[in-house]
Amino acid sequence: MKLLLVIVSIFYLGFCIAGEERIDDKTDLLIVTVATEENDGFRQFMRSAKKNGLNVEVFGLGVEWNGGSMQSTGGGQKVNLLKEGLQKYKNRENLIILFTDSYDVVFTDGKDAILEKFLKLESKLVFAAEDSCWPDYLLAEQYPTVKETEKRFLNSGGFIGYAREVYSLVTYQPIEDGDDDQLYYTQIFLNASLRQDLDIKLDVRAEIFQSLNFALGEVTLKYKSSHSYLYNVKTGTAPIVVHGNGPIKPEFYRLSNYLADGWTSSSGCLSCDEDLVDISTLKTSDYPRVLIALFVEYSTPFVQEYFQRIALLDYPKDKIDVYIHNNVVNHTKDVHQFLADTEDQYKSVRVSLPEDNVSEGQARNWAVEECINNNCNYLLTVDSIVQITKPSLLKDLITQNRSIVAPMLKRPGKLWSNFWGALNQDGFYARSEDYMDIVDYNKVGLWNVPHITNVLLIHGHRLPALKDAYTFSKLYDPDMSFCQAARDKNIFLYVTNRDSWGHYVNGKFQSLQQ
Repeated sequence: MKLLLVIVSIFYLGFCIAGEERIDDKTDLLIVTVATEENDGFRQFMRSAKKNGLNVEVFGLGVEWNGGSMQSTGGGQKVNLLKEGLQKYKNRENLIILFTDSYDVVFTDGKDAILEKFLKLESKLVFAAEDSCWPDYLLAEQYPTVKETEKRFLNSGGFIGYAREVYSLVTYQPIEDGDDDQLYYTQIFLNASLRQDLDIKLDVRAEIFQSLNFALGEVTLKYKSSHSYLYNVKTGTAPIVVHGNGPIKPEFYRLSNYLADGWTSSSGCLSCDEDLVDISTLKTSDYPRVLIALFVEYSTPFVQEYFQRIALLDYPKDKIDVYIHNNVVNHTKDVHQFLADTEDQYKSVRVSLPEDNVSEGQARNWAVEECINNNCNYLLTVDSIVQITKPSLLKDLITQNRSIVAPMLKRPGKLWSNFWGALNQDGFYARSEDYMDIVDYNKVGLWNVPHITNVLLIHGHRLPALKDAYTFSKLYDPDMSFCQAARDKNIFLYVTNRDSWGHYVNGKFQSLQQ
């Protein structure tokens, strides 16, 4: 009996050592994804991969997307791009490949943690799982049953497996670019013979993959020193690949502000100082060209001070084009006074007055077009209810180097601000879990939010994608339409409360946060 125990112990020790060698010395991990454009979602994905030391290969950059809309069925092109890209790896021994979507995914840990969890699942292929049977709910009854706390249905947004099995998976049968990739994988999984041959499992407990759609109530943020991660309270797991699948993107992006150590309770905003642009060393003649668009849409107190503070912005005026849209007859004299004081200092000035009958949406779209036509580097829009009290505003926002960024503003003594932390089902204001902490400066940082308004800086290279954005939706007013258009194009909207740059005035402004 003792001899048997010794033999078993030696065997078990040898297995553990071999397993460790397999992870550390022999087994390699390659992250693969499909992305046809480098939008902000993709950049966030790559940041999280780099943060966790993951090796990523991207298929499809610069290729025209023919895979349909991600809001409905489609995605077959992803499978076809994987077929082509993974061919070179099909015979690689000890290579584990993890595929995941990239526009709505972040990683929270690295190679060793992923491999350890994968090997514990004891399968050659593991798919992400979710609560929804998509795209054909009639297939639900064909799925194997799971425990109450587990996810039953396959999600195609993430899978991991050995290179040979992964290649066999994506080359099993032809698929058209416009066909649905999730249905393709589902049909393979529901074929019991194929499921056994390829040794496929679902990650039913979110050990590696967390699909957030229908699961937001199951997860919470946690911190360990300067590390942030997601914890699933239902399964007791800490998933590594966090996928904001489905219509819950705003909440996923809110969580992403913290994940991949973006913001932690001990260190604050660790991502705020990444990818900054320093223009302080430039000659004045080399400063970026900026179009400042000023909007007076309703009667507003302190309009003279509003214009005066625009004139005081610490930025060379010969690098600034100005566009003014005034929709209030009583403020025409204030516009003329501003022009008399400053017009000859700016590179150019254009004005729309009430008698021109230019709507707000048209005017804001025109500012975007004008900036594109002028080859300007940035578009700064400022509404008349905004009082800028810190002249470095423009330089500070340029330095932050984001696609679209707004300084946080609020009305003195009130909770009204120029951003929304969340949206309700109709696309209107909802209070996010962290809204109060951000508005009260209890949490300071740079926040990806679903809606910003009244003052914002748009990077010039994003403007072509935002043509007609202010009239994009007939259901919303111009600023809501703009934000929806940006969200739909994976252009992130940031608000920063790293400083105080100004405040609202008490005018006829009616906040939708009431």
